[in-house]
Amino acid sequence: MTRPNGVEVHLMAGEAGCCWAREHRAVAVVVDALRASATITLLLQRGASDVIVVKEVSEAYAYRRSHPETLLVGERGGLKVTGFDFGNSPTEIQRADVEGKCVTFTSTTGAQRLVDCLGAAAIVVGTPISATAVARRVAALAQAANTPIVIIPAGLAADPDAIAEEDWLGAAVLAAHLDIPLSQASAKPFEHYQGLIQSSGLLAGFLNSAHGRQLVQLGFAHDIRVCAQVDLITDVVPILTAVVPLPCGGQGVRLRGGNMEHATPL
Repeated sequence: MTRPNGVEVHLMAGEAGCCWAREHRAVAVVVDALRASATITLLLQRGASDVIVVKEVSEAYAYRRSHPETLLVGERGGLKVTGFDFGNSPTEIQRADVEGKCVTFTSTTGAQRLVDCLGAAAIVVGTPISATAVARRVAALAQAANTPIVIIPAGLAADPDAIAEEDWLGAAVLAAHLDIPLSQASAKPFEHYQGLIQSSGLLAGFLNSAHGRQLVQLGFAHDIRVCAQVDLITDVVPILTAVVPLPCGGQGVRLRGGNMEHATPL
């Protein structure tokens, strides 16, 4: 991998990371490790034409009213939203027929972070299941725009002070795949979470996280196993291609997993 000259990788969680991405016109990599990042990646890998990410359930319903052909995918509290076609479940999407379909997606936190990064040079969905492909794409984008990279562990939208260990673990996986120096402030958290992965493994880290334990209680341990499979997917990287005005006001983001020309920095 070619190392972009002068580019650094920053690890910065939650809204602070989104804000930093906007202010510095960085390449933003949003990591919602359990499970939004993997679900979105699998939707595109299985042939969905577009994934429209919105913050609110009401926005997803409104978008389908004006675009009846769209599928609704997402969750609140870990569970599929009433009236949606699929939940935020990678294993469910692995069995779903989404070929050629437009999907509207919302989730408790990951969707919020993706929309909140609007203004960054580029917005990429990061997940261990496509770590190598994400690293290659992100490095190319940073080099083309001569701009830094910020990997954003999504955290918990409802509790800005919460540390979502699963997202930091996922971010560490991605940072380890980048042949680009870490910023000084990012070195310590990277070493901590990379050490946890090396000592116990990514799957154990996911299962032992607070959110992982919650998902196990809800019956989604199988989803966690998928999310922990590094490089399960090698050919799809979801990237923002357009801002989508929503029927009820506000904005969503359109993600596609196509060729590099679809990923021109905004």
